Amino acid sequence: MAASSSHSADWLLALPVSSCGLKLTDDAVRVAVSLRLGCSVCVPHTCRCGALADAQGLHGLTCKQAPSKAVRHNAINDVIARALSSAGIPATKEPSGLTRVDGKRPDGLTLTPWQGGKSLTWDITVVSTLAASYLHASSHRAGGAAELAASRKEAKYSCLPQSLLFQPIALETLGPLAPSALDFLAELGRRLSAASGDVRETAFLFQRLSVVIQRYNSVLIHESFGELDIDPDL
Repeated sequence: MAASSSHSADWLLALPVSSCGLKLTDDAVRVAVSLRLGCSVCVPHTCRCGALADAQGLHGLTCKQAPSKAVRHNAINDVIARALSSAGIPATKEPSGLTRVDGKRPDGLTLTPWQGGKSLTWDITVVSTLAASYLHASSHRAGGAAELAASRKEAKYSCLPQSLLFQPIALETLGPLAPSALDFLAELGRRLSAASGDVRETAFLFQRLSVVIQRYNSVLIHESFGELDIDPDL
């Protein structure tokens, strides 16, 4: 269901232009295809955190000690912030003065109204489609894990002022997005097209996000490699 969901394969449509950040390495393509088809990605091994990583590499996508999770988060946030700027909507990342009860801040805030006279604040989350905590939702509908993650984000940021619109941007490692994220990105793409005159802006935006997800899927799986105990006769 994840593989057939809307925009899950947008990385396949992106032109491999290095200067635009759209070119995937051969290994990133191998990992992306393997995950999409449910094939083995690597040999079973022990992760740096001590947990057993299976041949499908799923542990690497959820390992809490993977340093590139934060890098992936920032890369996606950069795509959103640049898109807003290109659409003529000034925005700031990690705005001060907007904090949750636990002290964490949203990923960004538009400096001019987005809709209904209200500025937009957003927060990004990427969840593994096949993580144990999301497997029930993923097995019932495509994007179920992202939808659940988006609902959790909304609850965490319910303390924000009513003068702001909050938009969770929830994505999954296998490609699906939460319905609210799809609507937001489609509207952002429409505004990009209005600013540039290019009707392909929405497609390009989804492609950039899809490429980032696939690139870091490969990076995260590689970060799980530790000392491998491989039979020398293999």
